[in-house]
This record gives sequence, structure tokens and C-alpha cells, in this order.
Amino acid sequence: MNRPLVIDHVSDDLLRHRALQAARKRALDAWYGGAKPANPHGRRQYRYGRVTYLTENHAPLPAPPAAAAAAAGHAALRMILKGWRGEGEYAALGAWDDERGGASRRALVSAGQLLAGEPDDDARERADSLVILALGPPSRDLDGARVRLMALPAPAPWSWEAAARV
Repeated sequence: MNRPLVIDHVSDDLLRHRALQAARKRALDAWYGGAKPANPHGRRQYRYGRVTYLTENHAPLPAPPAAAAAAAGHAALRMILKGWRGEGEYAALGAWDDERGGASRRALVSAGQLLAGEPDDDARERADSLVILALGPPSRDLDGARVRLMALPAPAPWSWEAAARV
């Protein structure tokens, strides 16, 4: 009879991957301020070089900081970026990003610039997309995605006709 194979060693790469995943989750929770996912009807997503209008048929999403709470979103980004350096809460993400050229940090800074002043719905949605890109699964061309997202023209307000075209 063969004895079962027991693997009791976890590689350093797997441990680092799990730590980065946990840090990304904490950073996204800080960005959304603990908001529960809600019906995304009327929201926009910037994906694949175009704007996609969401309806009630899409999966629930946490809402980006509202117009009144744009300062809170800006403060959350500032706190994430502060923890990105040195011995902060997100230092593992910062070190990982520095190894790859700092594209995630640049995306978070661009999101903060979009939230400066009095942002409109489009700026908040773009900032939310940038934060998701920066803190989501690693991307090979994050700088290119950031540039393309910022270059998209501002879409028209949500309408049933725009949603029907998607």
C-alpha cells in the first residue's frame, strides 16, 4: 500500500503571493470605505478602450466615492499611497510595484488627480477604474491602460439607448 503524499512546505513565492492578495483586498476595502456592493444600474465601466454602461443585469459593484464623499476617496488614496512606502500597511505592494517599474503607483496617483477639486460622475468612475486596475490582478501594460483610459472622450450621460447599444 502506498502512503499518501503530504506536502507540508509552502514556497516563499506562494507566501508572497498570498500576502500581496491580502494587501490588495485591504487597499480596495479602504478605497470603498467598507461599502457593500449595490445595483450598478447607470454606472459606467471603462474596459477594452470603450465605455460600457451597466444595467441591473450586471453583478453588484461597490460604489465609488460619491460626489459629497470625493474628499473621503481622495483621503483614502492618500492613505494607501502613504502606506505604499517604507514600513506602511501596503509596503509589500509598494515593493512589488517598484520591482515592476511603479505602474500601479502612477495609476493611483492619476486616480487621485481625477478626484481633486469637485469631480463629476465621469471623473469618479474613471478613478474607480484606475484603482481597480492598479490594485487588481497584475497587468502587463498598466501604463498603457491608464493612458488609454485617460484619453477616452467623456461619454454622454447614461440613457436607455446607450445601454441598448452594448
